[in-house]
Amino acid sequence: MSIRMVPLGPTLHKMNRIIRDVSKKLNKEISLKIIGEDTEVDKNIIEKIGDPLMHLVRNSADHGIETAEVRILQGKPGTGTVTLEAKNAGGEVLILIKDDGKGLNKEAIMKKAMENGLGGEELAEMTDQEIFNLIFLPGFSTKEAVTEFSGRGVGMDVVAKNIESVGGKILVDSIEGKGTVITLKIPLTLAIMEGMNIKVGKSCYTLPIMSIKESFIPKPDEIFRGPDNNEMIMIRGQCYPILRLHECYQVKTEVTKIEEGILIMLEGDTRTFCLFADELMGEQEVVVKALPKYVSRMKKIDGLAGCTLLGDGNISLILDVDGLNSRNSKIN
Repeated sequence: MSIRMVPLGPTLHKMNRIIRDVSKKLNKEISLKIIGEDTEVDKNIIEKIGDPLMHLVRNSADHGIETAEVRILQGKPGTGTVTLEAKNAGGEVLILIKDDGKGLNKEAIMKKAMENGLGGEELAEMTDQEIFNLIFLPGFSTKEAVTEFSGRGVGMDVVAKNIESVGGKILVDSIEGKGTVITLKIPLTLAIMEGMNIKVGKSCYTLPIMSIKESFIPKPDEIFRGPDNNEMIMIRGQCYPILRLHECYQVKTEVTKIEEGILIMLEGDTRTFCLFADELMGEQEVVVKALPKYVSRMKKIDGLAGCTLLGDGNISLILDVDGLNSRNSKIN
């Protein structure tokens, strides 16, 4: 594992040239600040994130940072700063691209989204962060003039696809007039994962150990139905929704009574829920493999992150907690 790991430093330092080119061509004063260059990730991931990172840095410098005259009028220093920060967070690496520029214009994004066919009601229900994430839709650009660096309507959706291809996520946060922070959440490695194998009927599934808070055998009197007739459980004064894996993937099993199986409490990005399975089979380091092409081509299945071969030759599907979470919220 340690042989596969390489520091992010060289990849981050390549961005100095991008900043220099953009500032010369757009007549802006921009400096690049790098933090956490010793953070290490799998060398396969380094190859995949170089281009998205370059695009995001270029975007921050072009869209975000204002000219020196505008900045001084706004009471900011004449030189804009783009900060690249890398740090470890559990089994993930976070790469933050920050700028102290003008931030994202929420109204302009909403206007463009409506032009692209998104309804006003849908937009009204979205949080600010969800609205900012619309910039990753294909063909989405709020830039009015096309430049060498941006406004061509390509790029951000490709960035999102590249990051998702390595199992990563992008989060955008912005304050108008203050700046933007784009966070890339990337797994440490594509190759090896600490997993917990669980059994449902004759099928085996693997959960990332990082996402498991606890597992326990529930009592029937702890289970109740929510307002939408969904199963819930009360634990230490907190209510959690229950997702039955055999119902989710239509797996045949004789374990349907809540007290006969086991509940695994999983912590996702947005909320915590409990997964009902037949039994725990034990902890194991697994080699993560992508789902076969014919499976992903036929149908995108929420909640599956890949597969692995077990010691006995059987295949175990690796579950994606956030995918299960969104699937659960659709059911709920």
